[in-house]
Amino acid sequence: MCGVIIHSLRPFTRAVIAILAMTALAGCSSVDQNSASSADRPKYETTLNVTTINGTPPEGTLSHLQNVKTMLDTTDAKGQHLIFTEGTRKAGTRAAIHTHEYGGHTCVVSGEITDFVEGHSPMKFPAGTCYYMPPNILMSASNLGRQDAVLIDTFTVPLGGASITIREPGY
Repeated sequence: MCGVIIHSLRPFTRAVIAILAMTALAGCSSVDQNSASSADRPKYETTLNVTTINGTPPEGTLSHLQNVKTMLDTTDAKGQHLIFTEGTRKAGTRAAIHTHEYGGHTCVVSGEITDFVEGHSPMKFPAGTCYYMPPNILMSASNLGRQDAVLIDTFTVPLGGASITIREPGY
């Protein structure tokens, strides 16, 4: 599996990696990134100035995911870009309101995430659970707990396509 030894990882992490790796049918590379400074972070085009989900601002302080590591970045057998990242959502913080044009998945390795999704009540996802992020729906993930949350995000997008579009100003 890309030269990564998974025997020393927690059982849930091993299971997530194994399941996600089964979807990667061709090529494999791994790149680590530490949390980038604000000058190094990409500048997102905010195509909508959205500040609420279901008429209310999501709970939590707006903040970037920390300690982001790319676990897998490859092209699958269908020519799609497949990317898995791991990152830490610090306690009390949330992601900017955003959409995923092609959808995606998040698995909570530790901690708990509250997912705010347009048209739905807030949903809690504790460690050991995963959730689907439907395409083109406004959402924001918040860590409303006291413990940092470690997440694994998975996206399959066309080559050159974006995995996320930020919709909230100020990110």
